[in-house]
Amino acid sequence: MAQFAINAENMALGGGGTAYLTGFETLFVNPANLHIQEETYYLQISAFQGSVYSEYLLPETDFSVRADQIYSTFLPYKSVDDSHFLNEADRNTILRRNFPGNRRVAAFQSMTDAYWFGLKWKGENRSYAAALRSRVLSKYELGRGYFSEEPVDPGDRQIVDRSFRHQFQSLHEISFGYAESFDFLNGLSPQLSEFIIGIAPKIVIAGSSLDSKYENTYDLNDEIGQWERNYQYSRQSTGTFTGNTPSLFQSEPVHFVDASFSDLMKPAGLGFGLDAGITYLITFGGDLSTVQRDTAPTEQSLRLSLSITDLGAIYQFDQPEEITTEEQQELPDNLPPLTDRSFSGAPFEHLFFLDDQEDSPFTMASDYSSDSFYTMLPTSIQAGALFQINRIKLMGDVKFPIVNHEFASKAPVVNLGTELKPLPFLPIRLGTRIAPHLPGFYSLGIGFEHRFFEIHTALTVKSSTIGPTNEVVGASLAGIKINLP
Repeated sequence: MAQFAINAENMALGGGGTAYLTGFETLFVNPANLHIQEETYYLQISAFQGSVYSEYLLPETDFSVRADQIYSTFLPYKSVDDSHFLNEADRNTILRRNFPGNRRVAAFQSMTDAYWFGLKWKGENRSYAAALRSRVLSKYELGRGYFSEEPVDPGDRQIVDRSFRHQFQSLHEISFGYAESFDFLNGLSPQLSEFIIGIAPKIVIAGSSLDSKYENTYDLNDEIGQWERNYQYSRQSTGTFTGNTPSLFQSEPVHFVDASFSDLMKPAGLGFGLDAGITYLITFGGDLSTVQRDTAPTEQSLRLSLSITDLGAIYQFDQPEEITTEEQQELPDNLPPLTDRSFSGAPFEHLFFLDDQEDSPFTMASDYSSDSFYTMLPTSIQAGALFQINRIKLMGDVKFPIVNHEFASKAPVVNLGTELKPLPFLPIRLGTRIAPHLPGFYSLGIGFEHRFFEIHTALTVKSSTIGPTNEVVGASLAGIKINLP
């Protein structure tokens, strides 16, 4: 999803939420917003929320088949699946769909968030929240050369790119945070406005992780009329990705991997993280929520927000392993045949995919290391704005990645969304994402808001050059919150 959190509300708004979210979920987005009261409750409780987003190589409009694809993306790939084989028509579709123009590499993500519980409550001068969240992400990149022998011309040479990368990580996070008005800055402004700061430290328990990277390109040397191949493989893994991997680099074909989803979730690393933010809240009209917080909810406002999320690192201690090969060059007579195998990003699927290629990296000499190592959390900076007038909200976010991580994008991502309430209790949300390096989507959500409880849900569909499609790429299970006065 190329973002820090997905739940029913911000998924429906296209992602982001730096200035929008005000419930306990904002611990992971912008803790400053905890101090914004859009409802006059003292305590908010949520037992479970779940959301999932998954991109796929080939189009699929049958909802039941698509649901099975999303489900299997997070389960260990144990043996060869006949449904993953491609024909020429499939490869042509993949090229049109994922490699427009001169794009050499296409990136795909699948992500799921589960909020096991969440609490938010008001103190005398501060607002507090606590939450337990699990998130799992699979991210992979495939070179165009797996599906076409036609070289890409970046301007100075012709390249067939058969590079590959698969990253998989699960994180369990226990977060506690608070927010309060920053009185020093508030005193500088005579308006009905306030600066709010928030901070949320968290303990991070990491499950098994994988980063399998294969740099593999073929350059056409016009002077000698022959291909020049440059290639190198590296892998960093922990937990079950290390313990259940067959003996590679020994000419042994991969037939079966014995692993389970629960194995992937078991602790393999321990770390600490921090989410923090600041929001400038300006109210107007008859909105007096900044001075009558207990009785007047925020209904007309402009919010400007800035946050930094996932600042921290993880110590990977369970079965750490690093495999590297030397960078090599050769002059092959021909290009390897195109792949007959699709890829979905499931755990361990990279073994079967790479082993099936004629230019598999598993024939190379390699070095091994079993030393423990640290990995960074996907640190990023977000800026967001929201304009709210009664039953209408307009919001926008831009996210800047700092650390190249499987949970992070490689370039800024813009999220745009709007919320309309045709009835006071019925929010309808629409949103989209603008990210030229990632597949686009449109999202739709609906909710029901009562004084004592609220429920929200969302659906995301892939976009095309002419608008939304009927391909489902994301959905959020009903997020139920109980509000106690």
